[in-house]
Amino acid sequence: MVAIICMKWGKEFTAHHVNTLYASVLRNMEEPFTFVCLTDDDRDLAKGILALSIPDLGLPEEAWRRGCFPKLAVFGPHLFPREDVVLFLDLDIMVLRPLAPFIAVVRARQHLVLQREWNPMLWSLLPQWLRPDRGGQSSVFGFCPSKVGPIYEQVQANAETMSSRFRNDQTYLTEKVSDRSYWPAGFCVSFKRSCVRLFPLNLLLPKVRRPQLAKIVVFHGKPRPWETLVEPGERWGTKRRFGKGPVAWIVSYFALADVILKALEAGGSQEAYKRRWGADRRNRAICGNNAIIYLPGPEARVPGTDPAA
Repeated sequence: MVAIICMKWGKEFTAHHVNTLYASVLRNMEEPFTFVCLTDDDRDLAKGILALSIPDLGLPEEAWRRGCFPKLAVFGPHLFPREDVVLFLDLDIMVLRPLAPFIAVVRARQHLVLQREWNPMLWSLLPQWLRPDRGGQSSVFGFCPSKVGPIYEQVQANAETMSSRFRNDQTYLTEKVSDRSYWPAGFCVSFKRSCVRLFPLNLLLPKVRRPQLAKIVVFHGKPRPWETLVEPGERWGTKRRFGKGPVAWIVSYFALADVILKALEAGGSQEAYKRRWGADRRNRAICGNNAIIYLPGPEARVPGTDPAA
């Protein structure tokens, strides 16, 4: 059995962000799975999501405000007594293609697998084996619960001081966990490094590229995916990496998620919607003839009728 897990605490993310991730996982998983949200507030979570309290690691208050150290609680072996694989997903990612390859990698390697941190632009021009290894990136990681007891014990032993000794959770995992590896190249791509061109090229080539092969798009830093759901001509992003107007394929992603969530509210089952909205059907269902269906979530404004690609 597989567990897909995410976390939500504080006010930065909403139940709708959890629900959207659940809908995207639902259409990209074929084998049975449990979707778990570790949270301090389980209100408004969609039908089918198992909400669990975040295990108490003994972290100081500062560690809850910066560095995402509470994410390390997912290694608690008591959380997943029946699952052989756990796949952790941040809330600000987009799942574009089936997750089975991630599950297969974890089962084969039997240790912690996470994303390799991306290199700055110039380094990315070189083959990966020539680029500096900047450590792990924890937006997407997987493990076998039966193998991570030592990680959890280490986390508990270092809980009170880790926020002063390490920059964040992924720095801790990089430095303290030796039995680990990275996802195969291309499994995950960075939105701001792979999809958005750097200024001033983005003025000449403004189209935001949809990854052709990647299974997951990671939004680390600015923008988050829902921050691109803007009015035509409105700017999003950072000073050097930005776009204007809504992005068609991101709009469609949220639209399909809302369709699935509304259907689940009406009493649909996981299996029924996996069959109907599976990965091999989603483009035809939502983007046929280049039409875009948009059913906004609570944090989004409805874009105009002529979204920028």
